[in-house]
Amino acid sequence: MTDKQTQCPDCNTTYKVSVTQLTVSQGMVCCAKCATNFNALLNLVENTPQPKETLQETQNAIEKSESLQSSYEAESHVLDIFNRKIENSNINLRTYLNSLNQFNNDPVNNIPSLHLSSKTEKGGRFQTRSKSLWYYVIWGLVNFALISVLVFQVLWFNPNLTDKYPLLSTLFTKTCAILHCDTVDQRYNQMKIETIHVEKVDKESTQFSGVMVNNYNKSLALPLLKLTLTSQGQKQLPIIIPSTEYIGGGLSGISRIPTARPYRFKFTIPQPRNSFDDYHLEIIHP
Repeated sequence: MTDKQTQCPDCNTTYKVSVTQLTVSQGMVCCAKCATNFNALLNLVENTPQPKETLQETQNAIEKSESLQSSYEAESHVLDIFNRKIENSNINLRTYLNSLNQFNNDPVNNIPSLHLSSKTEKGGRFQTRSKSLWYYVIWGLVNFALISVLVFQVLWFNPNLTDKYPLLSTLFTKTCAILHCDTVDQRYNQMKIETIHVEKVDKESTQFSGVMVNNYNKSLALPLLKLTLTSQGQKQLPIIIPSTEYIGGGLSGISRIPTARPYRFKFTIPQPRNSFDDYHLEIIHP
């Protein structure tokens, strides 16, 4: 017969086993009643009729033994990684780990520990380091300074924002006064208009001509001219003249006005000379 019976040496419980099961588990089984591991081959008994309850216990013990065997095989499969070798190598992972101290000059237990956490261990418990008021004050000032520099750069390279928002213009001007820097408006304020001539072209147009002088120490982009006419004490809507309308002759194509050199301009507006009593011409940045 292929079925045999074995008896637990501790609780004397008899189980029915097969030769195939004993071969797979190498004779080792586990008692389902007292959880004792024993060699079934050394505790074989003669076949005797068993009650149904005993047969059920035997079946449970066999299933538990098979599950233990499968878990053992899975564990053995995982542990096989320590026996693997890479190509052109004479040692496996187990040998390397056991000889780790021989490959390094410093022992493994002498590697310094890095305290990267903001918490310190004291008395077996982690305690958070308390930060003083100066910590928050200093970091607040640093962040405020960085934000202020960012805003200053945005206003410096976008002068149109100061024209739209008077508050930003005031803050920017005061900051430049403290830092002794020249704003765009300050640069173009050093450009003056000299020798303005107003002539009647025909009944419906008037011509303005004159000279601009750049007193700034560097050349500047050609500005815009803002003309405001006054008739009987009332100011009319201002007229903005771009550089393409007031340059001409040999100066066409020039985009910047040099320093300390006269620059002639001339433009015509579609209004008769007798339609206004006075005028005001000023330079604004482009």
